[in-house]
Amino acid sequence: MQHSPTPETTAPDEKAVKAGARKVSVVVPTYGSAAFIDKLVASLLAVFAGRTEECEIILVDDCSPDTVTWPALTRLHEQYPAQVKIVRLLKNAGQHNAILCGLGFATGDVIVTMDDDLQHPPEELPKLLRKLDEGYDLVIGAYDEKRHAGYRNRGGELVDAIIRRIYRLPATTKLTSFRAMTKSLVEVARKSQNPYPYVTCILLDQASRVANVEVRHAEREHGSSSYSLMRSVVLATNLLFSYSSLPLYLTAGFCLLASVLALMMMTWVFVTIFLHGVSVPGWASAVTALTLFSTFMLASMFVMGVYIARIHHQLSGRRVPFTVDRYHE
Repeated sequence: MQHSPTPETTAPDEKAVKAGARKVSVVVPTYGSAAFIDKLVASLLAVFAGRTEECEIILVDDCSPDTVTWPALTRLHEQYPAQVKIVRLLKNAGQHNAILCGLGFATGDVIVTMDDDLQHPPEELPKLLRKLDEGYDLVIGAYDEKRHAGYRNRGGELVDAIIRRIYRLPATTKLTSFRAMTKSLVEVARKSQNPYPYVTCILLDQASRVANVEVRHAEREHGSSSYSLMRSVVLATNLLFSYSSLPLYLTAGFCLLASVLALMMMTWVFVTIFLHGVSVPGWASAVTALTLFSTFMLASMFVMGVYIARIHHQLSGRRVPFTVDRYHE
């Protein structure tokens, strides 16, 4: 049975964790980030320079297609060898696999994930840590105002609505990739074997104390997002098939609807025959019934086929989430 946490509006009745001598790991998936990754790392280190925590930054290069991102990360590692770890994936695996890879290298007591494009201001990070100190497992940044393009906002709203439906979260819950979590939650997330991972869902599967905290969402300073509306639709489809049985229930509903329609159609045919007779007995009803039921049967087979294919990928190990090419600690 799937665990369904509910974000709490008040802090749990347990002892708050005292901020102090602890280590914070910041995991950042990168892709074509050479133009702005230096500024992000410098800003993060400046934030922690005035705090008591030890900081490590884990930069995961998701096999950027350019020739400058990895050298940029290498220079940062050489400049800050004690704070910056860098990882390069052998093949582009997607943002969520890159984050899971970074979580595997995180050694902190608290782990933060954030984007590389400077739209998650490092100055907002202490807000997440303070909220986490109140005893939560997972704290997710809620944007004051989204600065994405309109089509991406619509796609994000679709994905968020599906996640809230799957986990029965309140409509006010905001879901972003700017989040802080406890080490124990990360240790569980690392064990995920889903060949189509979505980090938010992996965390919500296990977290019981979840909270939002409002953070600023900055304008994108460089380039444009690689996300498109179609990519959001594909992501939403993956969510449904990977973390929910909703497609099966929808298929069952369609089959029930087909049964009702078939019964209505049979009634109409019998009434027509009784009142008016037919020139070609059974032709119209047979063609209609065959078309209708064939459509529902094919749709049902498609849904079951998708689930079976995903089970096959997971059991056979054919779909490897990610492979590390290089790593510098």
